[in-house]
Amino acid sequence: NGIGAPLLGVTALWAALALAGPSRASAGMDDRVPGPISDAAGSRDQEDRGYGGDPARAWFSIGLLAGTTQFDAGLADYQWTTTPRLGWGFRALAGRGRFASGIRVWRASSTQAIGDLGTAPEVHATSWELVGEGRLAEVLGTRLLVTGGAGRLRLGYDPDRITIQPPGPVSPIVVDLAPVGAWIGGGGLALRRAVASDWTVGIGVDARVFAIDTAHRAGGTIVYARESFGDWSARFELAWLVGRR
Repeated sequence: NGIGAPLLGVTALWAALALAGPSRASAGMDDRVPGPISDAAGSRDQEDRGYGGDPARAWFSIGLLAGTTQFDAGLADYQWTTTPRLGWGFRALAGRGRFASGIRVWRASSTQAIGDLGTAPEVHATSWELVGEGRLAEVLGTRLLVTGGAGRLRLGYDPDRITIQPPGPVSPIVVDLAPVGAWIGGGGLALRRAVASDWTVGIGVDARVFAIDTAHRAGGTIVYARESFGDWSARFELAWLVGRR
């Protein structure tokens, strides 16, 4: 899809940095234990530990997201631009132990040429999703997470109205480009690390799938269909732990 190799490079670099030294959030955990504990108890404590170092402590976070999204190459058949484009959004999570859930809003864009008119309106893709994540492993303060989500996608055009002037002495034709709504869902992997007592940073990659109605010309016939497409995103997150209890 054109972005896989750079994303693998970024993920490898992040993992290398994580192995370079322990995070502040994990430092000093053993100093708070008054006496020896069994290996089994220590393993459970490590598995259930929330941000802040306390076992099974609930946490809440709000994060800002920035990154890139690349739309399915199949959309190029409908004159979309499918090279990676910048995106932004935010995410709110509530977690306890190994798992967390919340909401994510993400906005990216593309362009779609309209026939041979020389017009290519912006297509703004905005999604609202319920998301969840689970911790797979933790190495020296850096957590490997599996992520997933599902919600609604809105494709809106800017401008949302174009004017076509047919040849000859006839009135122009005004075409409204109505927004398109669809369900969207997918999953991926992420890395997250505490950088201060109340802040975390992370990177993640994911793939999502959605289906929309399409129309194209086949000879002298217009063919209508419902087709599935996807997008691939790489996101950086800076999150603030707004509350822990």
